[in-house]
Amino acid sequence: DHDHYLSPSGAVTMSKISNRRRSRMFNRHKIIWLVIAALCLHVSLSYVVIPRHKSSKLESQPESIAREARVIAPISILTSLFLPQVSVAVETKGTAFGVALNKYFPGALPTSVIGRRIVEVLRNRNYNPRNSVIASSLCVDEINDSHTSLILQLENALVDTKNIGIFHLGGLGGLPFVGVTGFGAFVQHCPDHGKLLVVFGPHVGISESGTLGKIKRIGMEAETASCGAAMAAYRAITSRTTKKSNLKSDLDFQQEYIIENLEKKLKKLADEEQTGDDNSIALVTGKMYDLILEMLKDEIDAITSKSGFWEKVTEITLLGGIIINRSASGGEDCFQALSMKTLTATGESSIYDEAFGALSK
Repeated sequence: DHDHYLSPSGAVTMSKISNRRRSRMFNRHKIIWLVIAALCLHVSLSYVVIPRHKSSKLESQPESIAREARVIAPISILTSLFLPQVSVAVETKGTAFGVALNKYFPGALPTSVIGRRIVEVLRNRNYNPRNSVIASSLCVDEINDSHTSLILQLENALVDTKNIGIFHLGGLGGLPFVGVTGFGAFVQHCPDHGKLLVVFGPHVGISESGTLGKIKRIGMEAETASCGAAMAAYRAITSRTTKKSNLKSDLDFQQEYIIENLEKKLKKLADEEQTGDDNSIALVTGKMYDLILEMLKDEIDAITSKSGFWEKVTEITLLGGIIINRSASGGEDCFQALSMKTLTATGESSIYDEAFGALSK
């Protein structure tokens, strides 16, 4: 029997063993290289937009969308066969940043990890460069607008970057100060029967020494505040010298709004300081998230309640969370996803578990 390693006399046929070993080794290496190649292509396609035809008419979209799906789907299947979902966590051993991150913002992950999951989920929901526009209700701080930031990763993967970019709803602290008029303008820019993605939330720095609210920026020796607006509001609220009469000026109305409304949520913030300033800053950041969400919800309710809204827009996805900035030399930022839901003419539904459930296990 040529399939056995033993000859009729019981002696080992070394040539057969050698041939079999070489064959198994070759097959094993071939599979490894195929998986690596597929993974690289899959990751590339997550961020590279497949060129579309010059014609942008809506009726030409199904064919191009189907072609894109035929390219991406087999690769996704292949990588999923060999590369099962695994939990991802920021390394905490020996890094003060990681310890503080996991203590105050549990579940936060690098923006590249979060970005890939969001893109995958939204592409499965037919978000693509021909029918989607993105708005951000994030702080205007330039640190949130780098080429590795989450919002730009989503822009590169989901919108036609040749012709459009991000619609900015957010002002200081990430609050959508553009109001109903601004959000209405964003909606008017949506392709016919298109989809909207809104990314919102505050940001906060964590220094490499693990201190909340501080980062070191490019070309600066000293650490600076992140978020500056939230930290300034925090200082104003806890200061015993702040006078209400000084909080009325057209020159600084955004910051005044933050101070006035954040104070209502914080109440006796001085009591929280007894457990440490980092605890206070984490609390402030969480309350800033609540402020953004409430204002954004009011604007969305005002716009979506208008007659004919859902005849133009088929779906809105709201992605909310907290951006955790790192110092310039520290590595990529992280994102703590707190909410991801879709709104349609028939109601709203959460897709948080679909996007992030596997990462949290």
